Amino acid sequence: RLFYVKRQGVGALIGFTFLIIFSRIPVDYIKRASAILIVPIFLFLVLTLMPGLGDSAGGAQRWIKLGPIRFQPGEFVKLMFIIFIGGYWARHDHRVKEFIAGLVKPLSICGLAGVLFLLQPDFGSTSIIVIVTLAMALAAGARLLYLGMGFGVVAVAGATLILLSPYRLARILSFLSPFSDAAGKGYQLIQSLIAVGSGQALGVGLGGSQQKLFFLPAAHTDFIYAVVSEELGFVGAVVVLLAFLLVGWRGLRIARRVADDTFAYLLAVGLTLLVVVPALLNMGVVTGLLPTKGLVLPLVGYGSSSLIASLLGLGILLSIAREAGPKRLD
Repeated sequence: RLFYVKRQGVGALIGFTFLIIFSRIPVDYIKRASAILIVPIFLFLVLTLMPGLGDSAGGAQRWIKLGPIRFQPGEFVKLMFIIFIGGYWARHDHRVKEFIAGLVKPLSICGLAGVLFLLQPDFGSTSIIVIVTLAMALAAGARLLYLGMGFGVVAVAGATLILLSPYRLARILSFLSPFSDAAGKGYQLIQSLIAVGSGQALGVGLGGSQQKLFFLPAAHTDFIYAVVSEELGFVGAVVVLLAFLLVGWRGLRIARRVADDTFAYLLAVGLTLLVVVPALLNMGVVTGLLPTKGLVLPLVGYGSSSLIASLLGLGILLSIAREAGPKRLD
């Protein structure tokens, strides 16, 4: 009984422990360690793909299983990558406007990590690290011309991946016309829209969702927002959206207050977007505004790895805020 509650509860306990610990760790310590994070980033991604160590589910190999412990390294890789790339631009602050050192090198590292994510396959995580990396490049002061070129390359690469992959192309087609294959590729989106529409203004009541009872796939993970919309209605769904926007506003406000410290500034921007961007993408998928992709709603959807990584990242953000001082955050 209460299988998911117990497992998520353990994840929450571990996550809040990390949040408290990392909220007290000086940001300078994290900066010193940022360069060496390149090793565990690629080690985790490679180990996930190794037979006998990597564990698969739903056609994707995104987990590592060590005895009774099973976790998703990609969630921690995204966090470590934000710290690493923030440290890179902080160390090369004087060269950020250069084409090679300022953009090509960090985007190449991002691209290599993205390729390893795609081999799992995990298109959602690839999208997140690319979006956040480009946003951090903008925050770091990279030239807009170079950023435009980088965005163009990413757009072409993304379109190519979709066209060359039958299942990704099918997702796009089902997104554009879900009712043309209502029992197949469009099934999940249709069930999600039914859940969202059934909630109306105030919802059917907490725990009263019908769609989660074997109608809506991944109701406790990727499509938890549909269940929230059904049970708490439009009002509850908007409250959740506003909560994430509040995190985004406060996080970017913290970043603005530490703008004189390049690493702390970029790290605050990256950590904020690492929570807010997947949340907005997830909500877009659930409401039919974006094509379906495997992205859990941070802090809400089931998944201990995602929850722990998100809380750990917020702990670092709190450390940045603490060092900024109460007066600077007024």
